[in-house]
Amino acid sequence: MLMLVIGAVLAGLAGCEILDKQASLEYEAATKRWYAGDYPAAVSMYITLVKEHPYSTHADNALYWVGVTQFLYLGETEKSLQAFRLLLKKYPGRDMAPAAQLYIAEIYELGYNDYVRAIEEYRKAARYSDKDVRERSLYSLADNLFRVGRIDDAWTTWKTQVTEFPRGSKADLAFYRLGTTAFSKGQIEEAEGYYRRSLEVSKDKETVVKAKFALAQCLEASESLTAALAIYQELEPLYQNKAAIQIKIKALETRITKKSY
Repeated sequence: MLMLVIGAVLAGLAGCEILDKQASLEYEAATKRWYAGDYPAAVSMYITLVKEHPYSTHADNALYWVGVTQFLYLGETEKSLQAFRLLLKKYPGRDMAPAAQLYIAEIYELGYNDYVRAIEEYRKAARYSDKDVRERSLYSLADNLFRVGRIDDAWTTWKTQVTEFPRGSKADLAFYRLGTTAFSKGQIEEAEGYYRRSLEVSKDKETVVKAKFALAQCLEASESLTAALAIYQELEPLYQNKAAIQIKIKALETRITKKSY
């Protein structure tokens, strides 16, 4: 009897191994179609894989790429949402669940311009322990809160983000947004500190230029005119609007000259 049970277990394991190998082959074939740019065929193949091999380790990845492809390449926004929701329903504990929830939030923000619903979905995404998803969700949550006029909530959320991820991939942007928010409230010294933190961690040229320009504005507002001028002059070759920064430099030079009398 024991041998029969062991034989049945081994047969079952062998069967699972065969099915998983088949699912792997189908996933690879679908991915090849995706890289070849045949997105409708890839989506169809991914969906077939999920239907025929629902317990495969590739099933959540397949549904994820269905959702991504339908949103980004096929313009099927509602179908994309359905794919991501199905992933969360069927595989809530799988690796792709956090990324799927983040995508749902991004679709409401970018696909539907529904910022209120996006806030709700970003909050869900921010609850995941996945560090990248949580950081990105916190930044975008704050961005959408700011967009709908909830400035203090946005401020608090960006503060939470940079406290948890002071050198994360979105830290420079969060510090910059904290700076612009503080500056708009007349908190010049605090804004200056945030802009300097942004510059400390940023590797993005566009963000660096914006943060330096904003820092120069803070210095100018606090009457540190020479320091502000030095930054504007440093930015002149890099600034997109050449005429605007040249006007800024000339005006500041005039202020410094008058102040010296």
